[in-house]
Amino acid sequence: MRSHAKAARIRPFCYDSPFMTRNILVTSALPYANGSIHIGHLVEYIQTDIWVRFQKMRGHVCHYVCADDTHGTAIMLRAEREGITPQQLIDKTHGEHLRDFTGFHIAFDNYYSTNSEENRALSQDIYRTLRDKGLIEIRGIEQLYDPDKQLFLADRFIKGECPKCHAQDQYGDAQMNRSFCHAPVRIQKSRRTSNRESNSSYPCEVGLHRTRWK
Repeated sequence: MRSHAKAARIRPFCYDSPFMTRNILVTSALPYANGSIHIGHLVEYIQTDIWVRFQKMRGHVCHYVCADDTHGTAIMLRAEREGITPQQLIDKTHGEHLRDFTGFHIAFDNYYSTNSEENRALSQDIYRTLRDKGLIEIRGIEQLYDPDKQLFLADRFIKGECPKCHAQDQYGDAQMNRSFCHAPVRIQKSRRTSNRESNSSYPCEVGLHRTRWK
């Protein structure tokens, strides 16, 4: 027997309703503060900028925010190579990035930096909250140490002999010839590299670093 009953039509919920204004927060991958903006960066930012402008034209509240990523060994290495402080490099690069983005009419609502008091305060608040809940403990780890500058070294500051295949002049965090990783403290005949003079280096030693782990 053929049924003449009509199935109920369910209209799906739609964000594009003319009666609804969306609040949209948009960002892009943060450019690193150790180099210039290149065409690969611009492809993403221009596409995102077009989408953000489209949403604003439709009446939505859309905020496009981004910032320079200012943390990491590469910044320290380049600053040392140029004979300036990391902060000076960060400030110079931020100006260059903002100039280039503006030149391509990319309209950020806020273009900032991860090296900011706000970011520092939020990071400290997250850490203290975890610490107060007993989710962070202190352990000792071995890390290579520069006795002259009195600082523990990031992996990319270290070169030496690979502990597995004995290849020379390998970085402290990876073997470039065969593409595998190892602990920096295992590298043999380790030395701290100086990037201002490509052939300049001096020995470093293993020290005990008190660090915090979850």
